[in-house]
Amino acid sequence: MRQLSGVIVGLVAISLWACLPFARSYIASPPIAGTYRAETGEPLGGVVLAVGGDSLCTTPRLLTTTDSVGAFSFPATMEHEAVTVLAPGDRVWGYTFCARVAGTMRFVFKAETAVNEPFGRTTISLSCIESRTPNTKPVVCTRQP
Repeated sequence: MRQLSGVIVGLVAISLWACLPFARSYIASPPIAGTYRAETGEPLGGVVLAVGGDSLCTTPRLLTTTDSVGAFSFPATMEHEAVTVLAPGDRVWGYTFCARVAGTMRFVFKAETAVNEPFGRTTISLSCIESRTPNTKPVVCTRQP
């Protein structure tokens, strides 16, 4: 009987702890820098780029425009949330990268972290190539080492 009481007390304590709100801040996207070029290798200036949270590119966290040599950069973005832990579990963080091509924002790159390892402050380097060749992806961005 005593063991059963201990188990019940333990389960009640865990249940109460699991429902407590915990606020936290985290890096939603790391710093990003890179280049944006045409498939011919020519740098493309004036291209609008976005870092956001969805693959439809409708909710960007930040916007920037490439400079005359096709270079761009974004600072890290922070988010704050009040978390209510209902049960222990794994989490993967991610962000999307979008480019305006022919007047429309298009999803061109996605990054996700390993399980339970949020982004750090190390700058991510991207190389983006815009294609005008029919039947190809309009933009391809690749992460550089």
